[in-house]
Amino acid sequence: MAARRRPARLAALLAAAAIGPASGGAAAQAPSEPQRLAGVNLGMQLIHDAFENRVPFRKNDETGSFNAHYDVSKHYALDGGVAVRVWRTLALGVAVSHVAEPTTARLQAAVPHPFFFDSPRRAGGLRRGLDRREIGLHLQGQYWRSLSESLLLRATWGPTVFIARQDLVSEIGTTESSDFDRVSLTSHRTTTVTAGSLGFHVGVDGILFVTDRLGFGFNLRYSRGTAVVRLDDRIATPFELGGTLAGGGLRLAF
Repeated sequence: MAARRRPARLAALLAAAAIGPASGGAAAQAPSEPQRLAGVNLGMQLIHDAFENRVPFRKNDETGSFNAHYDVSKHYALDGGVAVRVWRTLALGVAVSHVAEPTTARLQAAVPHPFFFDSPRRAGGLRRGLDRREIGLHLQGQYWRSLSESLLLRATWGPTVFIARQDLVSEIGTTESSDFDRVSLTSHRTTTVTAGSLGFHVGVDGILFVTDRLGFGFNLRYSRGTAVVRLDDRIATPFELGGTLAGGGLRLAF
C-alpha cells in the first residue's frame, strides 16, 4: 500500500509545482500603472452665451443704427492631450481643444426716413452661417487614481488660454417700399474679429483599458473665459468662452 501511495504523492507534488510557477507568471504579467498617457476626444461643448453689438451708420443725412444679437448654445468639439506622471498619483499635462459652429444673428435696424427727420423705419431679420471658432490651451495639474487594474480615473485643473474668432455683422443693405414707409433688410457684410482671454478649467477623465496600452475614455471638463472685441473701434459686448465639454475617445499608455 505504501508503494502504491508513493506515485500518487509524487504526482500531486508535480502538479503543485506546475501550478505554482504558472500562477506566479500570470501575476508578473498583470498590467502596471501607466506613466504617460495620450488621448483624443470627439464631443460637444455646451455654453449659454448671448451678446449684442450696435453698429451706427449714415443714411439720408441722419445717423441710423442696427443691433445684432448673437445666441451661442453649443459647439462640436475636438480635443486631445498628453500627460506624464511626475510623483506617485500626481501628473502634469497639456490639452488642446478646438470648437466650431455656425451662429445666427438676429438683426434689428432703425433706418432714417428720406423726407422726415427723427422718423426712423424699423426692420428686422436673421443672418445665418456666421462662423465662430475657439481654441483652448489647457495647462493641467492631474491627480490619478487606479480603481482597478483596468480602470483609471483622473482629475484635472489649471489655467486655460483661449483664442477665439467670431464673424460679426458690420454692414447691412436695405430696400425701400414705394411709399418709403417701410424698409427691408436685403444684404449684409461681416467682419471677423479675433480675441484672446486667460481663464481656467476643471475636469475629470475616466479610462477603461482593454489592453496594457490601449483604452477608451470619457472626458468631462468645464472651462471659462471672457473676451471683449472691437468692431471698427467700437466696443462690442463681451462674450463668454469655454463651457462644458463632454466627449469620448481613445487613450494610449506608453
